[in-house]
Amino acid sequence: MALSTRNFCLQKNYNYLFFKNKYFNVLRSQNSVRYLRGTRFGRELDKTEAKFRELIKNLKVHSKKSILSTLEVPEIIGKSGEQKESQDEDTNSTLTKKPILSTLEVSERIEKSVKQKESQDEETSSTLSKSEEEPFSVHDRLAEKITPLRRFTYPVQLKKKYKKSLMLLRMFGEKLRAAKTPITLGQDRLPCPVELMLPSPVIEQYRNHDEFSIGTGIDGNPKTVGFYLNSILDDSKTVCVGPEELIIIKENHKLFVKDFETYIRNSPLPATARHDDGGYWKSLIVKSNESSNLMGIIIINSQNLTKDQLEDEKNKLREHFETSGLDYNLKSLYFHTWNGIEKMPYDLLFGEPYIMEEFDRFKLRISPESYLLANTYAARIMHDSLKKFCRVYESTTLLDISCGTGPISFSFSPHVKKCIGIDSCFQSISDAKYNAELNKEESVTFIHGNVEMVLPEIFEDNREDLVAVINSSRTELNKTTFKFLRKCKHLKKIIFISTKPDVDIANFERLCRPAGKESYLGKYFVPLLAIPVDMFPQTKQYGLIMMFQRL
Repeated sequence: MALSTRNFCLQKNYNYLFFKNKYFNVLRSQNSVRYLRGTRFGRELDKTEAKFRELIKNLKVHSKKSILSTLEVPEIIGKSGEQKESQDEDTNSTLTKKPILSTLEVSERIEKSVKQKESQDEETSSTLSKSEEEPFSVHDRLAEKITPLRRFTYPVQLKKKYKKSLMLLRMFGEKLRAAKTPITLGQDRLPCPVELMLPSPVIEQYRNHDEFSIGTGIDGNPKTVGFYLNSILDDSKTVCVGPEELIIIKENHKLFVKDFETYIRNSPLPATARHDDGGYWKSLIVKSNESSNLMGIIIINSQNLTKDQLEDEKNKLREHFETSGLDYNLKSLYFHTWNGIEKMPYDLLFGEPYIMEEFDRFKLRISPESYLLANTYAARIMHDSLKKFCRVYESTTLLDISCGTGPISFSFSPHVKKCIGIDSCFQSISDAKYNAELNKEESVTFIHGNVEMVLPEIFEDNREDLVAVINSSRTELNKTTFKFLRKCKHLKKIIFISTKPDVDIANFERLCRPAGKESYLGKYFVPLLAIPVDMFPQTKQYGLIMMFQRL
């Protein structure tokens, strides 16, 4: 057997001289890594030493003069106990001669610089407190909060969001591996193929639904309409900032907000920030369609107002906005009382009771309570992509979970046997049924109720070729719903539309966990395809379509 240091448990940075009688002498190695020579580590070591020798050679070319010339000489040099009597001539030629100061002079200069620094800090603090009240700085902060990507070009925005979606999907893949789901990750560590992010055709002034709060503004007026923003100096305090600088909000929405703000500032009724603060004006909701027809919903905390007082306020609102609303195309105005306990009806003050939106070739009725897509321009692109990648047949039954007013059901109705829409909002189902009659769609059915209560009956009546579409932007589904989806043997494919993928990743896991974990029965689903969609340009938020299928 060959002798080696490993056989004797000897240190590697020593040289060992072995003799026939098994005695050995120890000599300190001149090179602590000499034992690496001739190995694969030795080749890397040779490369490193060669680079190091080249670096030393280059350093020797530069004189001490050239090195010292790059040094910064401090302005204040204290007198030391002894000074060197001799210095190199090269060093003397490069160092700038500075006056040598006494310790007292040094301390005086330091004290003076400290005072100057303190005065500058005081000026900065006072300027900061003043600038907090300046409209431009606060509006800029609000824009930075709501539209943080507005300073980037749109291709850069898409690139950032696409990278973010890939990171989320990689994390999802690791969670599936940790749950022991039999799935193979690709070389890019993604659990499924990912399409390029679908862009929005419109990137500014695209929002169809906005809700504005009422609070104290930067001018101290407690009746300011806009969005809340934390104070710079005190995080516990908030100010209400108007939407003038937000590029994603439509111009006629902004005009309506400004007009409403003028009205409530002239009103004797105070605004409310909390339920028990004695105020009345609570918030304003604005909805619109692509034709820029506006629907306004004024929400007021009725508190101790009598019916006569409420009717008087309604008449004042009607008289004011029937005239001024013509400037920004206000088609309908609702008055909604809120007391935090019971749900009150919406009172139409004037105009049409609904606004109509055209989606693909269908017309959709929008009421005050029904859900309206924030960006219908991007929603059209998303639905076209769904029909392209989701394989459905004439024998397919589509379950539209959280259907809203029914746009997904209407988009798929020409390509499937029938569509069944489910929603817990009664008004949304009423609008969806009206839309089905308006568009003469006989193969579409809408059911009102909680999803977990309705699904068992639907699964019992439909046992062939089921495909479910889940729109999580409408309502948040609980674990029971996903357990029912797992139990249905005839459900082969699920399309999950998420506007908050970071939150819905837990629901993705519930669909893909192996059977038996946390009482999940039925065969698991596997991710088939991911399609990121830019539903909200200028913001960090994006949409994600996940397609799951049972193998």
